[in-house]
Amino acid sequence: MFIFLLIPTHAFSNDMTLQELFFDDSKPYHLKILEALPESAIIQYGPKDAENTIIEFMDYFCGYCKKIHPELISLTEKRDDTRVIFLQHPILSESSKVIAAMVVAANLQNKGWEMHHGLFSIQGSLTQKKLDEIIIKSEINKTKLMIDIGKDEINNIVKLSSFLAMGSGARGTPALFINEEFVGGYLPLDKLERILK
Repeated sequence: MFIFLLIPTHAFSNDMTLQELFFDDSKPYHLKILEALPESAIIQYGPKDAENTIIEFMDYFCGYCKKIHPELISLTEKRDDTRVIFLQHPILSESSKVIAAMVVAANLQNKGWEMHHGLFSIQGSLTQKKLDEIIIKSEINKTKLMIDIGKDEINNIVKLSSFLAMGSGARGTPALFINEEFVGGYLPLDKLERILK
């Protein structure tokens, strides 16, 4: 159904092509997504070796993504067997794509989580002043950040993440994998907990 894009070689942990990875039936789809993406695409909260993995495809201008964010954090803090992976799916506007690229670029400075969490923690609408405050508070090198967001490498990562979201059936945000179960849309904390092992 999908035409697989030419992806830079650093996007994989081994020499498999994107086609080979997704036709490999030995792994569930949600883990294939993580293998297809470079580390700079992945914002993780919780232990890397957690038994449960929740993947959220999100857009920073999505109201329900903002609503579910503290619930995902709360869930992870209550359960040491669960991690959350936040992946880019900027579909609402051109501004969404710019902010997504900015977070991926911040992740190259090992500040991806700080910027991601800062964006979902602000009160009201995102403004340039609030964005600058997040950058300063997160101790991000703004000059490097602004250079990096213009690089093809960063924008290709955002495109690949969105491509994988659409391939999984995501038509909006948030879109979740709770382990192998795909859920399109917002779920309250109690329902998230019931789906987990």
